[in-house]
Amino acid sequence: MRARSPIGDSGSERLKFPRRRDFLRLLGLAGTAGMAGCNFGGGQSGTGSTGGAPSGTRAVRGEWVEGAATDAESLLWIQVADAASAARVGTALDGAYAVTTDEEVFPLWLALATDDERVYECRVRDGLRWSDPYGEMTAEDWVYMIQNVFQAPDNWAGYTDQGSWQRNGEFIPVVKTGRRTFEIRLPDPDPAFPMRPILWGSFCLPKGLLERYVSDKDVEGLKRDREIQTLAYSGNLGPYTFERWNRESEFVATRNPDYYMHEAADVPETWRDAPYFQRYVFKVIPEESIRLSALQTTEITSTSIPPAKVTQYESLPSVQVQQAPQPFNLLLIYNQRANGWRPFRRRAVRRALSYVVNKEAIVDSILRGHAQVAHTFQPQWSDWYDDSQVEETGVGEQYDPQTARSRLADALPDRFGYDGGDLVGPTGQQVSLTLVYPVGTETTKTTVEYVAQAYGKVGIDVALEGVQFNTLLRKYAQNSYRGSGSPPWQTGPFNAGPRNAATSQEPWDMLYGIAFNTYPRTPTATRGFWERRGDTNFFGYYPEADLASLFDTAGTTTDDAVRQEALTEAFGVLSRDQPCNFVNFEESITGYQDEIAGFGPTDFGYGWDATTWYAAG
Repeated sequence: MRARSPIGDSGSERLKFPRRRDFLRLLGLAGTAGMAGCNFGGGQSGTGSTGGAPSGTRAVRGEWVEGAATDAESLLWIQVADAASAARVGTALDGAYAVTTDEEVFPLWLALATDDERVYECRVRDGLRWSDPYGEMTAEDWVYMIQNVFQAPDNWAGYTDQGSWQRNGEFIPVVKTGRRTFEIRLPDPDPAFPMRPILWGSFCLPKGLLERYVSDKDVEGLKRDREIQTLAYSGNLGPYTFERWNRESEFVATRNPDYYMHEAADVPETWRDAPYFQRYVFKVIPEESIRLSALQTTEITSTSIPPAKVTQYESLPSVQVQQAPQPFNLLLIYNQRANGWRPFRRRAVRRALSYVVNKEAIVDSILRGHAQVAHTFQPQWSDWYDDSQVEETGVGEQYDPQTARSRLADALPDRFGYDGGDLVGPTGQQVSLTLVYPVGTETTKTTVEYVAQAYGKVGIDVALEGVQFNTLLRKYAQNSYRGSGSPPWQTGPFNAGPRNAATSQEPWDMLYGIAFNTYPRTPTATRGFWERRGDTNFFGYYPEADLASLFDTAGTTTDDAVRQEALTEAFGVLSRDQPCNFVNFEESITGYQDEIAGFGPTDFGYGWDATTWYAAG
């Protein structure tokens, strides 16, 4: 049994944030260990290591050029859920606060404080300024945005994480208490609240800009707003300022001389001259081999390294390779909406197909051991993974194409059957499924080719369709309501309504290459993937079990044992239900120029201080 005591329980020493009476004391901890910033380049999982990194003098020099496989979707961060878009926005906007590898909460724009773990006071840092004419950032900006966008009942702006701002089906009360303070009043104590993806890393818009669109619910105007699409409102709120964005080519931001950290008295010295690059550039290079060549020739500063190339790049004196665990689950996603293969709605069909894909072969042969087999929506190192609850699939005796074929024949509707080696449908033709994947990564391409071969063993033809990642999000993952009248629900662009009436622009049957964040620190945040009305349930899964009640229990109880039981049961249900085929958790593997320094240990979440990284002179 792998289950352990939960992270962030009320007695934990690992989750650290101030009581109200300690608020000023925290802001006086300049220079102490555990202080943290944001990682605009690599997300919460980050990259980096102290091992082998140079240690020169910090000084502003050169530019950081990140080799990216795909471009951003939009800079209207309200409507984006992908890391590429968030990374671009994050160059100019720090966000609310950061979390260190020691799970310490450090204020960037906001500081949190609580006495009872139910009411959280949020204090806006002094000296934060929007660009003209919006003036100082205040609590009014935050409360207005939360109430009118994050908590808009009809979600008119298409906010992608509205579910996080609700408890028991009701919006969490948010109240302004001063010019720079507001309170979030939870219905029940929640000691892990700072770790949830609610305020952690959240951006903000100035009220003076946002209110132009609120009264008329003008989402199209919001999308077209030039200030939003160029981050022109960012003022002194981030390490860089927007310079230009050439779609599908490059995104360029320049060092912000007015960065608020330069005047901060409560941060280590390394922050006060940050950032240490004149420009931060995302250079879109779709072809993996060209990205890797650019890293070798120093045309780019960093890029991801495929597992098959780790040994080769570790031997290069000009490159340092850093590896770290990360929480993103790669899944084979089944489209259960009206424009997907309808039998995917049958639990028995999905379970039969779990015998088709050999996960160990993918991890060992394609990913060269730089991954871990997945069986449910938590990594096996998570505190919420319980062997006694999880049903393993795609390994050992649970990988058997003949068993899959037999079970599939029993699970499918009457008009399906086998004609020789082919699975045929109601028209008498072989079943052919479309598998969509993002281009630009060789391991992804090899994996989907393997999946196509594996499905062939049970008589299913698989047509592979490779597209750019942002195209995949826009045309295949996002969906729109196409029924009559108003939709029964509208939780955002990734779940616009019931699966029979809300579909994507392009039809698809399976999808591989989108990685879902499992939030192992606060796994109740994953409910949006698995509930019928979940804001990221773009694939139309309708659970037979009452997962909502399990997540409600886990999110509201103060009893650690009850929380543990509810979550391990929920992830056990998912392992048996197979809403998607949980395939693996790849390691984060990144190559950097050898001169890059300032890394911290390669623990989970270690990219929190990327703003202080530098080129050693």
